[in-house]
Order: sequence, then structure tokens, then C-alpha cells
Amino acid sequence: MIGIRDVACYLPERTAEADGLTEKFGFKPGFLENKVGVQHRHIAAPGESTSDMCARAFEKLQRRRGGDWNDVGLVLLCTQNPDYKLPHTSSILQARLGLPSSVLAFDISLGCSGYVVMLTVAKALMNELGLRRAMVFTCDPYSKVLDPEDKATVPLFGDAASVTLLEAGAPLAIAKGTFGNDGRMFETLIIRGSGTAKANGQVEEPLRMEGRNIFNMLKTQVPPNIRACVELNGLTFPDVDLFLFHQASAWLLNVLREDLGLPPEKIPTNLSSVGNTVSTSIPLLLEELLQSARPLPRTVLLSGFGVGLAWASLLLTTAPQ
Repeated sequence: MIGIRDVACYLPERTAEADGLTEKFGFKPGFLENKVGVQHRHIAAPGESTSDMCARAFEKLQRRRGGDWNDVGLVLLCTQNPDYKLPHTSSILQARLGLPSSVLAFDISLGCSGYVVMLTVAKALMNELGLRRAMVFTCDPYSKVLDPEDKATVPLFGDAASVTLLEAGAPLAIAKGTFGNDGRMFETLIIRGSGTAKANGQVEEPLRMEGRNIFNMLKTQVPPNIRACVELNGLTFPDVDLFLFHQASAWLLNVLREDLGLPPEKIPTNLSSVGNTVSTSIPLLLEELLQSARPLPRTVLLSGFGVGLAWASLLLTTAPQ
């Protein structure tokens, strides 16, 4: 069964601290700690591109695993912030990393739910094409598209990249997933003027986010989706050892935990030290899990939710399915 062999993540050297943001944006005391939950973020350098960050994640994987990569047959990249509008950044990565020209490479424009979707797509293609190995990259450097004066986004988002190595018989097998999308809410997270829908003379605007719509999606769509994923895999909630959720904000994670009735120890978080890294938030948690000296949990449920609006959940397991 196709599964995750390894995950390597890259965090830019440049950092930003929460100190001073309370005064700058006029937040109430305790707001950043209790609602946002981000104290430390990594920020891409001015000249650091999405392919640069992905390449550095790959270099980390290469140092850890060694060997050659001639048997990689699939390269997927989840990003909404490509190097160029065209060509696809995964093609740039294929050449830059010295991967064989026989690979199938393409980008998927998804954000916070993207990693879960990409694992499902990669598994399906590997099974269909008989591929032995695949690489799934994520990178969404939102710092390059934010308004530095926007108090809704600046304290929250950090930059990161990841690469996940998929193989048959790997430790964490990819089981079944559940998915959803509500395009009626597409303006909840949007960069206006950034594509073919822009009006004549319109310039590209910074990212804008409507937090209330994100909260409504989290309350109404995400818990049922997670419950459906657990049921689809023939399990009950006590059967799931660990839940790795997209690191949206401290407040939203707590709301989700309470709605699902889960104990805090089943929901690890790294939000305070890296922020909301969009498509890379779940891979960061997975890398920590895989590098831990502790035995792997028998079952791990992943769930991502956000821009689109879109949501997705997926079970990983070390037990036969």
C-alpha cells in the first residue's frame, strides 16, 4: 500500500516575532496569545522563490536519506504562489533537482486543504501508473502577498516548504479520505486583480481574508467531514490515536477540538513557533512525528481547511487496511 516514507521541511532563516504587534495594530492585551496563538514566524527572504524553498526542503531530505532519485515517477507541488504564472513550478523543480525527465510533474493550486488532497491524488496516480516513488511538495509564502498593515493576516501567516516522499510499503499508509468545497465563498480568501478576472486597469491587490466566514466553515463543514472520514475507514473516534489539523489559529483549533470532544493531547500544535504556514502546516507536524524516537501511532487523521473554501480529511495508518 502506498504510504509516507519521509517528510522534510524548510523554514526560512529570517524570522518575525509577535512582540510589538499588539501596540502596532491596537490589539487588546492577550489577543495574540489566546486567539491567534503565534509568537514566532519564519519569513522568506525578498529574493527567495517558491522553487528555492522547495529545493531546500529537498536538500534536507537528500541529506537524511542519500541515494539517487532516478525511480521517482511523479512530482506534485501544492502552491498558490508559483514562481511564475507559467510555466508550472513543478517543472522548474524537476530540472533543478536533477529528477528524470520521464516524471509526471504538475502544480495544484490549493491552500490549507491542499496537502491532504495531494496525498490522495499521488496515491491514485502511483497505483494507476505503477510508480514506485513520488514526491509531494508544498509551499505558500504568503509574506509575499500580504499587506504589511493588515492586522487580520500579518500576525498569523508564516512561510515554509515541505517535500513528502511516498513509496509502496512505507510506514504510514494512506487510507481513505473525505472532501468538500464551497465555491460560493471564494471571496473569503482572495487576491483580487491577480488573474484573468481583473477589470481593465486593475492592479493586483494584497491577500484579503474574512475571518468570520472561515469560522462558519469550521463550525458547519469540518467536524462532519472529519466524522465521515473516521466512519469511512471503519473506525470510531477512540480508534484514532492522533489528529493532525491545519494550524489555522489557536482559537479555531480550540473550537474544533471542543466540537469534536477530543482531548488536547491528541491534537499536537506548532502554531506558536511557526504560525499558519498554509499547505505546509500538516507536513511540519508529520516531520516531527516521523523524526520522533517514539513508536508511530497506529492511526493518524489529517484534516485541512481554508481557501476555496475547501476542506479535506484523510486517514494514515500503520495497520493493514
